[in-house]
Amino acid sequence: MIAPTRPLPHVLPQVDAIRGYITQVAEAFDARNLDVRNVWLDPMNPRDATFILRTHAVVWNESEGFVKGRFVSGAPGERTVLADPVKLGGGVLLEPGHAAWLLESDRVERPTVHRPYTARDGLDDSLAGY
Repeated sequence: MIAPTRPLPHVLPQVDAIRGYITQVAEAFDARNLDVRNVWLDPMNPRDATFILRTHAVVWNESEGFVKGRFVSGAPGERTVLADPVKLGGGVLLEPGHAAWLLESDRVERPTVHRPYTARDGLDDSLAGY
C-alpha cells in the first residue's frame, strides 16, 4: 500500500479541523522537494500531525508548532516520538510556505512557543481559513 502524502480525514471533527492546514503544509513541503512520504493526523490534547520525510520527520502540534527530528515511532492514532527533536519556532500557525522554508533551510526562528492546547485564542478560527 502506498502511504498518503496528504492526511486522510479523521473521525473526530476536532482533529479533522486541522486537516486543511496540514494539507497545505504538505503541499508547501512538496513544492520545495522535501520528499513527503506520509502524513497523518494524530490524537488530541494536543492535536497534532506527523510528516514523514526522506531523512527525518516533522510533527506539528497546536501547543508548540513545528518540531523536527529523527522518526522513532508513531502511527495514525498514536503520539509520534522523535529523537533529537528541534523546534522550528516562529509560532504555532506558521504560513505553510514559511514552515517549508524553515525546514529546507535548516533554520530555527525565535521565539519558540508553548501554547496551552486548551487556550481559547482564535486558533480554531484561523485553522478554519485553511
